Amino acid sequence: MTSDPPRGRDQGLMMRLALVLLFVIWSNAFTAIKYLRECLDPMQLVLARFLPAAVFCLVYLLAVPRLRKESAMILRKAPAGLVAMGLTGVAGYNFFLYIGQSEIKPGAAALLTTLSPLFTLLGAIVFLRERVPFRRTLGILIAFAGLYIVVAWGKVGLGRVTGISHAELRYVLITALAPLCWTIYTIVGKNLLAKTSAVTVTYLTIIIGTLPFLAAAGRPFFDALASFSPMHWIALAHLTVLCTLVGFWIWFAALKSMPATSVASFVYLNPPFAALFGSLFFHETITGFFIIGAAVVLLGLYLAQSNQGKIPDATTQEPQ
Repeated sequence: MTSDPPRGRDQGLMMRLALVLLFVIWSNAFTAIKYLRECLDPMQLVLARFLPAAVFCLVYLLAVPRLRKESAMILRKAPAGLVAMGLTGVAGYNFFLYIGQSEIKPGAAALLTTLSPLFTLLGAIVFLRERVPFRRTLGILIAFAGLYIVVAWGKVGLGRVTGISHAELRYVLITALAPLCWTIYTIVGKNLLAKTSAVTVTYLTIIIGTLPFLAAAGRPFFDALASFSPMHWIALAHLTVLCTLVGFWIWFAALKSMPATSVASFVYLNPPFAALFGSLFFHETITGFFIIGAAVVLLGLYLAQSNQGKIPDATTQEPQ
């Protein structure tokens, strides 16, 4: 009995470290997307990224008896939820993000995706009936303020909200639809995780979300793949293996054990990490404002993650 609380704390710490690692991976996705858009249109890029992942997911689910049985159960009991997740988390999020990055830069896209924690905060209260502590809400808002400092004045790879002020408004609004889709994906997924495992939910939604983009699998698609340089293939492998197969699993594993608003707050790490890697790989200068803003983001994340175990999360209960 006495060993349970420390074990729970250790598991919570490991999950938070996994989420930090996840956003190290995802923060580099924006550059990979911009690079691949040189060769592929948005539909082709979604297909190139998710088709290999979907094939792997299908084979894996069929090969493991427990997962095969679990997949059949969740497809029978919650088909609408799985379709909604596939159409938002895979199809909608990525399609809107890829269209937006036709006209706005990676740093601006990273900033716009950080609307997700705010959307999730509202959605979790309304639809999941999450009891969100004031401290977590305050932490999310503080993290957003720190993010603004990094982007507006930090000038590391992002400039003064790079690209947004000069892009056409419609591309900004299209890109903003991506975090809205991710919020729906997260909220619906939180409920489904009460019924099944993170692996099953993740892999089924990847398969379902890929299906609409098979329409792009024509000769132009394969000709574009044939024109890839080695760097294009590396960028695609990063999106397919790390961002999709590994990243989606970590996200849902965290959602299974943590409140949706708490998990979503880690999205604020995206722009600072993108800026940091811009400094490391492209030798851009780290400014004092970047350090201040990053510290404010970390403070906000600390507040958003604290006291989690003291207030029950209604979403972990069996749905009625």
